[in-house]
Amino acid sequence: MENVQLLKRIPLFAEFKITELMNVSMVAQTVNYPAGELIFRENAKGDALYVIKQGEVKVTKNDSFGEAHVLAYLGVGEYFGEISLIDNAPRSASAYAGTDAVLLKIKHKDFKNLITGDREIERKFYKSFTGVLCERLRVANENLTFSREINRMIREIDGAAGSKGPASPSA
Repeated sequence: MENVQLLKRIPLFAEFKITELMNVSMVAQTVNYPAGELIFRENAKGDALYVIKQGEVKVTKNDSFGEAHVLAYLGVGEYFGEISLIDNAPRSASAYAGTDAVLLKIKHKDFKNLITGDREIERKFYKSFTGVLCERLRVANENLTFSREINRMIREIDGAAGSKGPASPSA
């Protein structure tokens, strides 16, 4: 029942009835990761959604120079890897256990089998997934706009500093 309560708090499953959450819980497995252990690597095949039961997870993404940047620190009740429930595309980031972590893992094929047999669960999931995706797109758009504004201000400051020219020697 603990897993059912955890799943109920996740936006992807918010509209699910208790019996539907129990069905999702039955296809989930509990996995343990010691602090620092890789959960999955960027560009690896996506095959599961993870929900944090205990601990913390660090999500990173490599830039074009291969340097890893932290995208997020996630805690109890948060989830990641949900896109893999829709497709089997490569992971867009890496995930590591930031502390000793206990995760609920829902594999793509198990979840697909579950929703294929129940149109109501499938409808609820895709509706919720679309809402989550829209919210994340809004946030990404805001971040992109903010980044562009910062870059524009930096160019303006650099341009203003460069237009003063070299200091003239004193006579």
